[in-house]
Amino acid sequence: MNRVKALLYRKLVHLLLSILLIIPLVVGLEEPYVEIYYTILLIGSSFLYIYQVKRPLISVVIRSTLEDARNNVRLNILRVAEMLNMTAVKELLASMDKLEDTFSEFIKSVERDYERKWGYLGVLMGMVGVYASYVIVNTYAYYGVLALMFYDTFSALFGSLIGRIRMPYSNTTIEGIVMGALVFSLVVGILVGLNYLTWLYLVGIVLGVVESYSGEDNLAIPVAASVLAYLLRFPRI
Repeated sequence: MNRVKALLYRKLVHLLLSILLIIPLVVGLEEPYVEIYYTILLIGSSFLYIYQVKRPLISVVIRSTLEDARNNVRLNILRVAEMLNMTAVKELLASMDKLEDTFSEFIKSVERDYERKWGYLGVLMGMVGVYASYVIVNTYAYYGVLALMFYDTFSALFGSLIGRIRMPYSNTTIEGIVMGALVFSLVVGILVGLNYLTWLYLVGIVLGVVESYSGEDNLAIPVAASVLAYLLRFPRI
């Protein structure tokens, strides 16, 4: 149950980041502004990754210093509240502590082990994948972001919940691929026309194979989905 809960948290963050990636394609920004938008996101995620990888000790010191300062302030407030019998203040501080603990647990559950050690590679690769898709096939990158949002999310969820049969030499499950492809094809089919449903489902299956053997799905899935949508002449969205 904890594993599924952690996966749900990760996929919620995944969806929120995917929304950031799809915004310029939805609002109809002109091409130069779309490239600027993606470049800013790419630079930001790159600096985040570099900072995590090259300066992990600095981030630990900063977090520790901030936590110590926060604890000192809290203790001083508690002393004053106890002297003046300010029950409301003590209850407020207790609520804040509980909220902080909940947020810390959320962060711990969202982060994978390798992300704690080597940085948020998935975030950076997702940005690279969508930007590369846009450079290669322009607005067909829309399909790539939708693949990240729906195929990637639901293949992982169903794979975790009902997955039993794994792809050869991979942790990806066939059940996850089938259900992820189904959700992806239904959602995108509603957007572009249900007459494309069969082809969209086949694209979803191909994405499952790509996910299984690409090494980094956040990079490979948007590129594969965008290029396939272009080659199959799906409608531009």
